[in-house]
Amino acid sequence: MKNRSLSIPLLMLLMLLGSACQVTDQTLEEEIYSTQQTPDRPFRPLQATLSAPQVSGSSDAIKGMGEDAPSTVRPMLTGDLDAAISSTTDALLSAINVRRALEGWPPLVRQIALTEIANNRAIDMAVHAYLSHEDPETEEILVENMLIELGYHGRVAELVYAANEPLDRLGEVAIDEWFDDLDTRSVLLNPGFHFIGIGMMGDGTTWKIVQVLAEYAP
Repeated sequence: MKNRSLSIPLLMLLMLLGSACQVTDQTLEEEIYSTQQTPDRPFRPLQATLSAPQVSGSSDAIKGMGEDAPSTVRPMLTGDLDAAISSTTDALLSAINVRRALEGWPPLVRQIALTEIANNRAIDMAVHAYLSHEDPETEEILVENMLIELGYHGRVAELVYAANEPLDRLGEVAIDEWFDDLDTRSVLLNPGFHFIGIGMMGDGTTWKIVQVLAEYAP
């Protein structure tokens, strides 16, 4: 009689343990599913190191054409979309360099060649509706080939970003998201990068922004 009275609580305990294991397994499955369903970030950093086409360790390698940019990330919109886009990229560069100055690093210098690469990449992604460092058909790292052809070397990086925002808010939203993301922040605040080009293209609400950074100019 005593053995039977002990077996009933034991049975109940085993049932409770089995139920707890089932809940734990279900929780793990839900966590895995949730992780798998997390959407891709709208920005993806890519960093690489390119071999120098010639030995150049002097300060002459740190050269480029700089441009003054406005101090706000909100562009002055006009009827000219090109002017509005230009104003936005100016503002983005200014905001990035303000953050670099706060860290004690020199400003990134805008270069025409890098700007053209960034613009071409943004246009290609906007026209073909993708967001990637790779060509969707050839899987080529497009920016790497462009930089090699022009003779850039040392550390290089490409940041690609997509957003659905009106143009007058795009700059502020982009800056906040870039510096909230640790990977993107580490690229933009890296003192090893000296040059930058920023390009963007969109249809008025959906935008692609590309930043191309380099350590050494040709």
